[in-house]
Amino acid sequence: MRTLPSLAVLTVALAAVILAPAVAASAHDGLESATPAADSSITADPGAVTLGFSDQLLALGADTNGFALQVVDADGLHFESGCVAISGAQLTSPMALGGAGSYVVLWQVVSSDGHPTSGQYEFDYEPTSLEGAADGLTDAPVCGDAWAGEPDGDPTPTATSDASVVPAPTSTSGAAAAGVTDAPDATSVPRENAAMALPWPVAVLIVVVGIGVLAAIIVLVVRRMRGGGYGQ
Repeated sequence: MRTLPSLAVLTVALAAVILAPAVAASAHDGLESATPAADSSITADPGAVTLGFSDQLLALGADTNGFALQVVDADGLHFESGCVAISGAQLTSPMALGGAGSYVVLWQVVSSDGHPTSGQYEFDYEPTSLEGAADGLTDAPVCGDAWAGEPDGDPTPTATSDASVVPAPTSTSGAAAAGVTDAPDATSVPRENAAMALPWPVAVLIVVVGIGVLAAIIVLVVRRMRGGGYGQ
């Protein structure tokens, strides 16, 4: 009879060992809601994927390491931006869908227990018009790079863009400081005009000297004319 308690204890211990992984797995945050919804069929591009989980996601400030959200079509092309936003138990990423067909959403998050978890689901896109359909990318975009939603693959300049994208102003004086954008450059002024642009005191002095010289010449001419008349 003494073997029965020992057998019962062994059975409970064995059950605990078997159920322990299942209990630990259930502690991970699970996907509870999604837009677009899993296995749904939509006719309009919502412009973003939004996932809701069973508990607060573990994000350290603005650090999104360990989080990812991708939208891939049947050909393996990517239509997500590469950027994710985390708010409590919600994960969001911009997207721009292409043609009609089936799309797969793949996600990875860090659960509130500190463990990463991932999953995927599908939805169908049946737009009423293909006008404005985005061209997917072969490789998954990195946040900040050009993606399917950027016209012609031209990303919007950011504060970290180099000077070749957004040239920095070289001066804030003169017309530029006043907001005049079509002011002529000093290097485009003709040389003859630049030479005429003299300070007004100098210009007045030149005029006075010129008048004096002209008056002296007139006086000499008149005297010669009078002197010649007396000699006859």
